[in-house]
Amino acid sequence: MMEVKVSEEPTPDLIPWTVGDIARGVAIVIGFVFLLVILTVVVAVVIAISMLGVEGLAELDPEGLEQFLTSADFLQRLVIAGLVASIALQGGIFFTAWLFSVSKYRCGWRALGFRSFNRKRALLLVLVVLGVGMLLNLLYELLIVHLGMEPPPAVPPEFTQGGFSLVMLSLLAVLVAPFAEEIFFRGFIFSGIGNRYGYGWGAILSALIFALVHVLTLWQLGVLVPIFLLGLLLAWLYMRTGSIWPCIFTHFAYNTIALLFVVI
Repeated sequence: MMEVKVSEEPTPDLIPWTVGDIARGVAIVIGFVFLLVILTVVVAVVIAISMLGVEGLAELDPEGLEQFLTSADFLQRLVIAGLVASIALQGGIFFTAWLFSVSKYRCGWRALGFRSFNRKRALLLVLVVLGVGMLLNLLYELLIVHLGMEPPPAVPPEFTQGGFSLVMLSLLAVLVAPFAEEIFFRGFIFSGIGNRYGYGWGAILSALIFALVHVLTLWQLGVLVPIFLLGLLLAWLYMRTGSIWPCIFTHFAYNTIALLFVVI
């Protein structure tokens, strides 16, 4: 079968959205993130009231409140609520990319990277990105340990301590996030910026936004560097294959490997 030859970068004439569209999209997603934080606090209060009652919660002294907030029962309920909210956030990310591209300009899904690609070449590039990504992550962790600091966990331990929460986490990290995030950060932001200011700037800015959103959602500044580097690699992969599919698969494989290391 004859291989389909594709461009080594996103096709410019397929990308009609502007930097203003990207800025509005990023602002909406950051708004979603802060809304998620606020909702998490509200849900935590609701869970605490449902478990202790208003009077019981008011009677707790600071030490008792700390013990309650770190109890396994409370954390498990909060984790499940947080995972549901995170899946909803991914839906918001996907919707935002669609709103300012396919919906606004009637440009079709090809503009966001859903295009054919050379499978053999893409598989080799995917393996390269996975290998380099894992190596960079390992080197970063070794550097952090050498500096006397604690490396950030790939997944907060509370997220893997219950069967249902582990299933929800797997759904989020392995299926939902790779699809929604690649469409938004690579298909929408990277190609949109790269089309106008060069794909080097597109890679840097999309990777930086990619990392900052994860810092805000995970509340861990330590993930900024490794996720930024992963974002650069995924942008390079998108540019080399001309399709979003290899990026989605790489993101899926990367998250799966990270999750297996945590669980096993």
